[in-house]
Amino acid sequence: MKIITTLLLTSLGALILACQQQDDLTNDRPAIKAISFVGIPTQNVRFDAPNARITVQLPAVVNGGLQPVFELTEGTKLLDGVMADNTIDLSAFCACNPSTTTESKKVILRVGNQKTTAVYELVVVATGPLKAQNTTDQFTFSRKTKRLDLRLPVENLYSNPHVDMLLFTNVVTGNVTRVSADATCLNSCIGNAPNQLVFSLGSPIERVLLPGTYTVGLNTITFPQRLVVTD
Repeated sequence: MKIITTLLLTSLGALILACQQQDDLTNDRPAIKAISFVGIPTQNVRFDAPNARITVQLPAVVNGGLQPVFELTEGTKLLDGVMADNTIDLSAFCACNPSTTTESKKVILRVGNQKTTAVYELVVVATGPLKAQNTTDQFTFSRKTKRLDLRLPVENLYSNPHVDMLLFTNVVTGNVTRVSADATCLNSCIGNAPNQLVFSLGSPIERVLLPGTYTVGLNTITFPQRLVVTD
């Protein structure tokens, strides 16, 4: 009986030591223990720690950008993936790339300590299709500048939008001017300008659009904002 007890104690001690060594090894690695986002319900965030993957379902409008709150292991620091304003650059999910699906787009977050680094993938899920925000802002374009920069306020921007044609409809005459892409698409976006679909149209746009007031349309969307073109 004494021999059996001794063997059991020895085995138990070896098991405890092995677990402690495994914990020590794990604790030596930089890691994100938990993550949340300001203004995002916890049920809309999925953290798959074993596969180093974070999935966020975004609201239709991302107010103030996507701001993460990290809980890191001791000695771990965030190295890459967050901008100076402590928000994540989501432009990967709104930059036009027809050959890339939303599911394959991602942002890399990198953490590290004095020994090594680790990377995590962040992917986002839109709550619906691209849609115009209901605002009454007005845009102006002087043809002398030879460049039209439009930042259209939208919902569900981060849904991999693809726009290859813009429609400008003169509100007085009803005439429609179509501007199509020379390359794959017209739209872009900016990391520090959330909820804005961006279009930069250079010359000869000053010859295409005559002075007047226009509505702007794309795909199946007509924006409530007006574009005023002047000489």
